[in-house]
Amino acid sequence: MNTFYTGQVPGRTVQTPGGERLWCSGTSYLGMAGNAVFRERVLEGLTQTGTNWGSSRSNTLRLKVYEQAETALADWTGAPAALTVSSGMLAGQTAIQWLTGSLPKASFYYSPTSHPAVRGPRFSVSADDNWFGTLADRIRKDRAADIVIVTDSIGSPHVEPVPFDWISQLPDHKRITLLVDDSHGIGVFGEGGRGIYKQLTHHQLVRVFVVASLNKALGVPAGVILGPAADLAAIRQFPMFTGASPASPGFLWALTQSFGLYEAAHAQLMASVRAFTELIAPNLLSLRWFERYPAFTTTQAGLHEFLETEGILTACFPYPGPNDPAITRLVITPLHTPEDLVTIARALNRFFA
Repeated sequence: MNTFYTGQVPGRTVQTPGGERLWCSGTSYLGMAGNAVFRERVLEGLTQTGTNWGSSRSNTLRLKVYEQAETALADWTGAPAALTVSSGMLAGQTAIQWLTGSLPKASFYYSPTSHPAVRGPRFSVSADDNWFGTLADRIRKDRAADIVIVTDSIGSPHVEPVPFDWISQLPDHKRITLLVDDSHGIGVFGEGGRGIYKQLTHHQLVRVFVVASLNKALGVPAGVILGPAADLAAIRQFPMFTGASPASPGFLWALTQSFGLYEAAHAQLMASVRAFTELIAPNLLSLRWFERYPAFTTTQAGLHEFLETEGILTACFPYPGPNDPAITRLVITPLHTPEDLVTIARALNRFFA
């Protein structure tokens, strides 16, 4: 596998030593990195509020754009409250470390696909192929009164939706907290790409937190914690929050101006994914994918190299460790034209034929 370096963030295409290629990977699911309107809003935000806020969010002087962005994110996702930090990794670690400290006698249940961002000191690896199917029964038998369930919204490294039907089966004699990493879902899942939060709150006995990187679909180098207002007020006093520098205020200002842009890009993305899956319908069984999601993966050797010869660049590297199989990951974004989709689909179909 060749490694390429570029001096510019790719959009629809990327320049490589072998010439221009279609860029079909990464996690910019809504194509914000190549969206001219969004880039203008970022520049305007940097002018309006500055490039960085070199201070704690708990200082006596505070920049109001942070609270404005958090109110907007809570409203958009349907969460009671939101708290922003400088990255998705910090959002996950802040939430899990706070839960670990505030619930010292709780039992923690980590799904097999839990991202490192939400792994705490009590993390242990599970090889149970039916982990979600047996979860409610295991919790029912657990002697601990407090239970914390930790999972992603999308399995990794291959894309697959995490089921949440088990929530309705949870016992009602436990105090249950659910922490979900929606980094690969926010901007893609839900109505208008608003993420998974509203889908998780139908069980009134479960306290729900969702953490996410905003640096993927939404194009903002920051992270967010969504959850109950009283709990997020407590996390604001947590040392991992008070001692950390916040996200760039200019980017968060751009986010507050871009929810309509995100929803328009989401509609285009859904249309492109539908069109693309129709074009590769004969070979969908050769790929790991699920409906209405823009990423397609496989461990089949040779696909990445074949697409490279066709002028299409995907990601392909061992994951999660250097000795694991190399995974080819192809991503469709709103930046791809209908002609691009045909080009990519024809190449895929030729390879699998």
